[in-house]
Amino acid sequence: MNPEVFRHNRAVFGPAELSAHQGRWVAFSLDGRRIIASSQDLELLDKMITDAGEDPERVALERIEPYDVSLGAAEFS
Repeated sequence: MNPEVFRHNRAVFGPAELSAHQGRWVAFSLDGRRIIASSQDLELLDKMITDAGEDPERVALERIEPYDVSLGAAEFS
C-alpha cells in the first residue's frame, strides 16, 4: 500500500458520500478508490469483505464518526 496514493484517493470521498457510513467501520480498497463494505460490527464487516471477494487482510479500515458530535473536556479526561 502506498500511503500517499491512499490518502489522495480517499480524500475524494466527501461528507455527502460518507454520510451513509456514519458510526460505522468502512473497508476501503488499499488504493483508496473504492468502499468495499461498511458495518458497525467488525466481525460482520470481515464477513462482508470476504463475501465481496476481497481479502480482509488487504483492505484499509476507517471508522467514520458522526459529523455532528461535539466533544467537551469531560471526554478527554
